[in-house]
Amino acid sequence: MTKFKYRVEILALKEVHEIPGAWDDKQFRGLLTHLEYEGAEDIPEAELKEMASLALSDFEKEEAVEKVLEFRMGEKLNKGQRKNLGNEMQEDPLWIEYSDLSLHEELFHVGCMLYWTFPRNFPSPDIARLTIRLTAMSPEAMGNLKKLTASFLCRVLNSGMDESNIMNRLFDENLEANRFPEADHILWQFGTDDFDEKSRSVTVTVYTSWNWVEDLKGVNEFDATAWADGQLE
Repeated sequence: MTKFKYRVEILALKEVHEIPGAWDDKQFRGLLTHLEYEGAEDIPEAELKEMASLALSDFEKEEAVEKVLEFRMGEKLNKGQRKNLGNEMQEDPLWIEYSDLSLHEELFHVGCMLYWTFPRNFPSPDIARLTIRLTAMSPEAMGNLKKLTASFLCRVLNSGMDESNIMNRLFDENLEANRFPEADHILWQFGTDDFDEKSRSVTVTVYTSWNWVEDLKGVNEFDATAWADGQLE
């Protein structure tokens, strides 16, 4: 694995309360239409978020949860599941605790809308925004920086944390193997600047829940051995 070695610098690890673009004008208009609000297409862009919250606030909190879940998640949850979450989302950050990992990101976006509408009744939707600089230690390692994958990035981040971190506790076999499908649901969104050929480095920003990266608090830099799914010989 010597060809897949990297130097990792943590540039920032901050708390944020939404992911940019997750609720955009189209989403707000769509929610208003779903709530049967008349004239959604005529609302100025600057007023869409406020009007969506006002329209949602006309419902009882439990029903509001169901309405936003219906809109954001469609058939991923059945009616009974949506009803059960009506109470649970008032108590718990389900983007961390829900049993189905694949739903965590959407549950966070739902939690954002509910908190904006009922700030006294729903938990504050705080997650982590992590920015790192990755440098390939050999020419062979550069390919993973030009085409990033969640499985590769999870293995990178795991290298910077103690082995007792939650990712390693739950998925230690996948982290060491050739397939890590759960990685796509651990790192919700990530983006990069352009790869710098001269320095063999790239800067990456990741959005995820705190439980996956909180052990990186206080870490400045570390070395990692990491690969994307399918690269093990």
